[in-house]
Formats: sequence, C-alpha cells, structure tokens
Amino acid sequence: MSPQQVAWIIGAIGLAVTLALIMGRKRIGELNAASWLVVWGAVVMIAEHPQFAIAYTVPFEAIADELRANPLTLSPHARLHFFMAGIYAAIGAALLCVIARTLLRAGQRAGWYAVLFALIVGGVFDVVIGIAWYQHGAPLVRFLGQQPLGFGWEFLYGYFIAWSTALAISYNSIFAKGAG
Repeated sequence: MSPQQVAWIIGAIGLAVTLALIMGRKRIGELNAASWLVVWGAVVMIAEHPQFAIAYTVPFEAIADELRANPLTLSPHARLHFFMAGIYAAIGAALLCVIARTLLRAGQRAGWYAVLFALIVGGVFDVVIGIAWYQHGAPLVRFLGQQPLGFGWEFLYGYFIAWSTALAISYNSIFAKGAG
C-alpha cells in the first residue's frame, strides 16, 4: 500500500470520528458534541505539528530512514527551540481542550471565541504558510496553479473541519437571545 493510500485511509478515519460526533450531537447534547469536536481537532493537530517538531529533534526509529535520506540540519541551540516549540504547541492544544470541555460545553461565549481565535489564527497560518512552504499535497493549491507536494493533508486538515463544525453547531445554543 502506498503512503498516499494510507493517508487517505487515515483521513477517512479522522473524518468518520468527526461525522460520528456530528450525527450524535442530539443524543449527547450539542455543546458537549461541540466540545468533543474541539478535542478531536486538537488530537489531529497534535498528531502532526507538535509531533513533527518533537520527532525531528529526538529522532524516533520510525522516521530514522527519512532523516537519513533527507537530514534536517539543526544546531543544538535551534534543536532545543524546535523541540520546545513542539512541547508548547501540545500544551496550547491541551489548554484549548480544557477550554472546550469547560467554557464551550457550558455555553460560555468566551469558550466559543477562544476556539474561533485558534481556528482563524491557526487555520490561516496553516493554509497560507502551507501554500508558501509545503502544502502537504492539499488540492487547494491546484486552484493557485501549483503542483501539490507530498501527502498527509487528508488527516491534517481534519482539525479545521472539526473546529468549524464545533463552532457552527454550538452557535445557536451560545448566542440565542439572552444566553451567555
């Protein structure tokens, strides 16, 4: 099986989790489902961005062949900062999960705005910098006349779908007249 096929399968599994939460939102409650969608999106994001930063500073055997073929040359000073960027990104994602499971789930506007802020700032940088540097093979770049590079966008951009959906399904509960 090719890496692209594996990426599609993993992407489909990620999307299935999002769809299951969307379909079960009436049973578990819209705000509860929205908060779990944010958590799921954070898991997806952590599996890519912070994991990548950490994995390239502490080479795990799973990526050793890739590192030998395409070494990432970092000074020890840069390596420390790269590693800590991954750690702090994971901490930030964990804090977003806490916000989702407390404020968003309780219907607080501050929680909704925190997720919106993370989505807008993170999503915009992910797409813009991804297009400029390495877009993971996202088909969006075809509209810009570029050839997609690599693969992996199928799972990576699942956080964008999960967080957008969380905001959409929680909007009425949070911003209904007199709420918040």
